[in-house]
Amino acid sequence: MKNFNLSQRIFLALFLIILLTAVSVLLVTIYNFREQRLKFAEEQLKDKEKAVMASIDYELDRYPELATDENIFHILENSILGIYDIHKININVFDTRGNLFRSTETKGITERVLPQRVMDSLSRNLEYLEVPVESDNGKTYLTTYRYINNYQNQPVAIVNIPYRIDDEMFQDELHNLLRYFMGIMVFVLIFGALFSWIIAKQITGKLSLIASKIKQTDVVIHNRPIEYEQNDEIKPLVDSYNEMLEKLNHQSNLLALTEREEAWREMAKQVAHEIKNPLTPMRMMIQNYVRKYDPNDERAGEKLKDLSDTLVTQIDTMSAIAEAFSDFARMPARKDEVIEIVQTIQTALEIFPDQVIQFKPTIDELHMSFDKIYLIRIVTNLVKNAIQSVPFDREPDIQVHLQKLNNQVIIRISDNGIGIPPHLGDKIFEPKFTTTTGGMGLGLAMVKKIVEDYNGEIRYISEENRGTEFIMKIPYVKNSF
Repeated sequence: MKNFNLSQRIFLALFLIILLTAVSVLLVTIYNFREQRLKFAEEQLKDKEKAVMASIDYELDRYPELATDENIFHILENSILGIYDIHKININVFDTRGNLFRSTETKGITERVLPQRVMDSLSRNLEYLEVPVESDNGKTYLTTYRYINNYQNQPVAIVNIPYRIDDEMFQDELHNLLRYFMGIMVFVLIFGALFSWIIAKQITGKLSLIASKIKQTDVVIHNRPIEYEQNDEIKPLVDSYNEMLEKLNHQSNLLALTEREEAWREMAKQVAHEIKNPLTPMRMMIQNYVRKYDPNDERAGEKLKDLSDTLVTQIDTMSAIAEAFSDFARMPARKDEVIEIVQTIQTALEIFPDQVIQFKPTIDELHMSFDKIYLIRIVTNLVKNAIQSVPFDREPDIQVHLQKLNNQVIIRISDNGIGIPPHLGDKIFEPKFTTTTGGMGLGLAMVKKIVEDYNGEIRYISEENRGTEFIMKIPYVKNSF
């Protein structure tokens, strides 16, 4: 049973109960049929016995003298065959000592001397003794023994009436009964198997529904409770799940609120840190310029120009920082439309030097439902990161590959830069993580979020000091919706 699932075990259990019930009914029916057959034979024997005894009493009454154990043979010698012909049943007559002196059986006389057990029983019960079932050459029969009494109620002889049961007729009747019963049992088993299978599927179907709902349960989304109206054993399980779901939704809302607050705190810290970095040297430069300022110095104008150029550079840096955080914090709303992927990627690459970028699509056109701005951001962020990873003493070699394979759009962007150290792992996709001095650490986080919004995946292959390749797989969706 361990190798079967729950529905199969329920089905087998119900089917076995039906099968055992049917077999039990069959056995009880056969037993009852046998008992009824014996009871019927016993009643027939009693009727025959009464008729035979009545005929013998009639012969005794006709005899002019008192019947004794000495003249009983003379009285019944000629009449016993007449009684046999009338009632069509064999008769054995014994004297009071148990010796056979007259019988209508021509073959296989059962006993010429009565067994002691019969004599003992007759001495206790003068009227009747029944030996229920015995076997004679494979045939079943019932037999009775009774004293023949004269009108003074004195026993003068013992009459034995054997009644053989027709086994062939019994077997025919039993076979007919079994044929009818087997036909009904086959129908019951087929119907029972179908009914058991339906019941098993209904029970496990409810459990499968609950299991599918549990699988869909997520911490970060609002989960819907299971609607279950039947008041059965599964109802407490559903109620427990719904109660747990309510608590989970409440906890997930608190968790989401806490995460948002924590994210904004981290963002504020990062923004403050990034802006503080250029402000500190700006403050020191201005203080140093004021302290050393000399209006009569011939190089005063040149020094002022150097100061202003440095300040403008630092201000541009802060502006870039603010713009990068702004782009990450408020991504534009997703607007899917059918765009031409090859042309869109080509447009995104036009801002980079032609001698640096090699675009190698395996198809000429690829129309797909996607947000055009999102795709441009993916390409520009990855290409920009690829260019920045190439050291100054090396000529950049950035390759962009595009192909459609097994209903997926695959974009690969590789470089010949310094690579990503193995210990960094997936940290490169975390916000504010960067390996460059001028980066904000938000580009790859933004790319990963966009790709996952389209149920895609992004991964990378990297070898230190030889380069990195980012691979994106996005499900192909042709129609806009």
